[in-house]
Amino acid sequence: MIGFALSNKTFCGFQELIFKAAGISLADSKRTLVAGRLAKRVRALNLQDLTAYYRYVSGAEGVRSGELQHCIDFLTTNETYFFRETKHFPFLQETVFCHFARGRPLRLWSAASSSGEEAFTLAMLLADQLGLENPWHILGTDISSRILLSAHQAIYSEHRARGVPKAYWRRYLMRGTDQHQGFVSVVPELREHVSFAPYNLVTSPRKQEKFDVIFCRNVLIYFNEETKLGVVRRLCENLQPKGILVTGHAESLHGMVSSLTSLRPSVYQLN
Repeated sequence: MIGFALSNKTFCGFQELIFKAAGISLADSKRTLVAGRLAKRVRALNLQDLTAYYRYVSGAEGVRSGELQHCIDFLTTNETYFFRETKHFPFLQETVFCHFARGRPLRLWSAASSSGEEAFTLAMLLADQLGLENPWHILGTDISSRILLSAHQAIYSEHRARGVPKAYWRRYLMRGTDQHQGFVSVVPELREHVSFAPYNLVTSPRKQEKFDVIFCRNVLIYFNEETKLGVVRRLCENLQPKGILVTGHAESLHGMVSSLTSLRPSVYQLN
């Protein structure tokens, strides 16, 4: 029987590892979560315990084999769902999206898109307001290569789609049958407006394109203040003039970056 006790020394090692790889500060309270999530990899690799796994994943072989990426995936992936934190959406529809009905193409970035629910939520809103025939696009990025596979497939449990309004459900989701019962898939016409790519908010090269709206929700809380400031500044460099940055409701940027003006809680505009 494999033991999964996580010693102080090994946990500190994982804290340092994930901070270097993703800029994420794992709180001491996450110790049980780390042990639980990485237990699957200990079993899969037939290792003795979490200390042996740490030695493997932090070494050169862990990088060559791709196990370091597996470790990052397991420690940074969080469950999400369609229409999460809904208060942001009416504001964007009323003050941002409506101005692009006959203007230039609108570009949005879901900067911590996980398995894609946020990106497809935004796509539903834009399709409803601007139409599927107009030129708008949403980029979804995430540090986890494993979770991006789910985003590309665009197949979700009905539970994750429980917040989708009925009118949107009928237009943009297809209910699974037979072996796919209990799941929904996003219609191809909507998927054509959304693309996904791996991206590390801390270390990846800055993107060249500019976006009208950037969603970076519920990820800044995992960074320390220095890392968070760096990420926010990088995001601002990718905003169009007067572009909008949306963070999670628990994430405040008050007084952090002088180039941003707060429009309402967790919604900021580039000066």
